[in-house]
Amino acid sequence: MALPQSRLGIPDLDHLWNKHGGAQLQVLGRYRALLYHIASVAVSAPRNGTVLVVDVDGKFDVTRLHCGVEELRHVWVVRARGGKEGVKQALEEGTRWLVYGEHESKGRELVVRIVSGGGGEADVVGGWRGWLRVEREGKEGGGFGMGISVEEAMREREERRSVLEGMGWWAVCEEGSFRWREE
Repeated sequence: MALPQSRLGIPDLDHLWNKHGGAQLQVLGRYRALLYHIASVAVSAPRNGTVLVVDVDGKFDVTRLHCGVEELRHVWVVRARGGKEGVKQALEEGTRWLVYGEHESKGRELVVRIVSGGGGEADVVGGWRGWLRVEREGKEGGGFGMGISVEEAMREREERRSVLEGMGWWAVCEEGSFRWREE
């Protein structure tokens, strides 16, 4: 089965996924950054779709999505219970509800099904195993030095945070790489 050329609407990432030839985009490393990017693009113009996220470990943070409040209404996050069977059940029930249920995303395409923090038969899976590794672009900087006071650390914290937010992300695999910045 050939994958669509523009499955996610992110051409460079779609190219890597198609080139890899797998049915799933399996992401590891700092994978949540890419999951947030994928979900944000899927629900925003011009795609205007719907996203189902199965949050296995309870760490998917919708405040990290880069889309408007109206678009956030089309990101559906559910928690999975009971290991693999719980993930499978959450994906099946969530997909069925988004396709056939009555809700505000009715009429929008279900663009992508994501599992965050575990495995499953979703389109995109972020966890400890995968073929696409996500990292921060450049160096992140070390911890605070020995002998630093709490006041100094608090002053430096905001500066460090703004530097990190200005850095981009990098996803790499044998087939190539993809870079993006949070907007």
